[in-house]
Amino acid sequence: MDDTSNVAVLGGPPDDCDVAPSEPSPDGAGLRVRLLEARDRESIRHILRQHHATTVFRNQPFSDWKLDRHFQFILSRPPRMACLVAVWKGEVVSVAWASADSYMLSDGPLFSTVQVIAVDLERPSLWRAKVFLTLVAGKHWAALMGASHTFVHVTTGSNPKAMDRLMRATEAQFIGGAYVL
Repeated sequence: MDDTSNVAVLGGPPDDCDVAPSEPSPDGAGLRVRLLEARDRESIRHILRQHHATTVFRNQPFSDWKLDRHFQFILSRPPRMACLVAVWKGEVVSVAWASADSYMLSDGPLFSTVQVIAVDLERPSLWRAKVFLTLVAGKHWAALMGASHTFVHVTTGSNPKAMDRLMRATEAQFIGGAYVL
C-alpha cells in the first residue's frame, strides 16, 4: 500500500455478501481471488520483497525466517484470519492479509483489519490499481465474520496521494493514522 501510516475504514457488511473465490473468465485471462495456499509461498515472497523495498522500513533487512513463520501461521487457518491472493493467468499477482477482532473498548461486533495489501510492482500501474481494488473488495470476507467495519492500515509511506485516490475509490473514509519518527 502506498501511504504514510494511515487508517481508512470501509463501511459495514453489505446485505448480500458473496465471498466465494471469484471465477476466472472462460478464456482463463480473468483475475481470480482465493485463499493462500502453500504453493503460493515463493510468488508471495517475491511480491512482499518488492513491497518491503518501497516502504519506510526498507532500511531493515527483509526476514525470510519471519515470513516463513507467518506462512505457517496463516496456513494453519486460524479463526478470524484470512490471507487472500489474486491470481491472473495462473500467476499470483497480489496478496492481502486480514484478521477480525472486537474493538478493545466495546462488546459490539467484530471489525476487520487489513494488515497488508501488496501487488506485483512489475505490472503496469493502472493494472496494479485494479488488482488492489479487487483485493479491497475482499472486505466481503469480513462480512462473513460479522464485522461491522474494515480498517485498512497503510504504512508504506511510498505514495500518499495515489493511495488516497485508491482508497476513496473504494468509498473508504479516512479516520486518521499513525506517525513515524
